[in-house]
Amino acid sequence: MTKDLLYNEATAATSAEEMVEMEEDGEYRRQLALFSQSSTEKGIELVRIGEIIARLDRRGSFLDIGAGGGHLTIPVSTSFDATTVVEPNAKQAAYLRRRCPQFRIINDAWDNVALGSERFDFILCSHVLYYIAEGKWLDTIAKMYTHLDDRGCLAIVIQSPIGEVAEFFNYFTDYDVNILSLWRDLIEIYGDGAVSVRYFINEIFTENIADMTAIGLFLLIDRRFREREAEIRAYLAERHRTLEGYRIKQEEILLVIEGKDAS
Repeated sequence: MTKDLLYNEATAATSAEEMVEMEEDGEYRRQLALFSQSSTEKGIELVRIGEIIARLDRRGSFLDIGAGGGHLTIPVSTSFDATTVVEPNAKQAAYLRRRCPQFRIINDAWDNVALGSERFDFILCSHVLYYIAEGKWLDTIAKMYTHLDDRGCLAIVIQSPIGEVAEFFNYFTDYDVNILSLWRDLIEIYGDGAVSVRYFINEIFTENIADMTAIGLFLLIDRRFREREAEIRAYLAERHRTLEGYRIKQEEILLVIEGKDAS
């Protein structure tokens, strides 16, 4: 079977404009809502993030890069005095302005954002690197690190290349993110004691195959996969049907980089 390329240099280079167009698409937003309702991800992710925040010496400022609809931003923000959001999607940014007028919202892609010498106690980048060419990941992370307080922490969440969702990706795409290589590069740049990795499993459950198929399309990101909806439906029905409905596990990785003076 010929695989479409998704998480590789070519597709990761999808322009910010294309991503904004996709996110504004009504079907994509419906899929996102289904994923949020059917997934344990945000709850588990919040627990892991909470463990990091609990160790911070200061909780003055928080920067969320790629906040989306604020499902993580809003609860995390309660631990900080001030929150800054970078969100390229105009509709998501407008929603956050209405929902959280106390936030500073920057409606632009991270590459275009200029924050001067401003630094933050905690920086979060959750499921954003996919939209950036893998060859630019280290430069992207380096820019984040320049805005990290010396006693702060930077948290990056990324899909694991192993597990049931990764197998699903690999059936339809080429998902080949070398986490060990990225981890090694980060240790070389920031130091062994500054970089750590956490691992968690998210469970996605739906009562019917239509909802699970919609979530599968959401996870694949590229809306061109809608042309293969029947094939995606058959894959999920064959491999992930249970007595109660449909269930798939998503294994995720949380990379943490501490500031140079973090305890």
